[in-house]
Amino acid sequence: MKKLAVFSFVFFMLVSCSNEDDFGLESTQFVFSEQKWELVKMTGSIADSETTGNEMEWQEYYIFSPEGTFLKSRTVDEVVYEATGSFEVVEYDEDPNHYLELTFNTGEELSGNCTGDDKELLMYRTSTTISSLWMACDGPGLDYKLSKN
Repeated sequence: MKKLAVFSFVFFMLVSCSNEDDFGLESTQFVFSEQKWELVKMTGSIADSETTGNEMEWQEYYIFSPEGTFLKSRTVDEVVYEATGSFEVVEYDEDPNHYLELTFNTGEELSGNCTGDDKELLMYRTSTTISSLWMACDGPGLDYKLSKN
């Protein structure tokens, strides 16, 4: 009986001291720290049209700062294009997801959106994955992974 009590106590302590990521559950809440997110996968509208790594049409990353600003860098055929702006975390009624809404101050041509304006919306999927919503209007599906935290 003592062994069961000790086992139960140890198990309770382990579970209460762990975080969700220890059990494969990831937070969907954005953390405000300097973060670099790199493009890892592009998906087209045709079935099985997925590219990764150097096979992608371009290489791209975002750097988000704790102050709510971002830098977006895209390399196409060894030419680097950059954009800057601000971002905020937004939520929509009855939608459990968090989104990053980017407002471009420079480099608006890098904005992947459906409206042609200076905004871009990214879905914060997990603590290590964000995705562009550009695919909703025939843009490519773009998935990014956290590479620096």
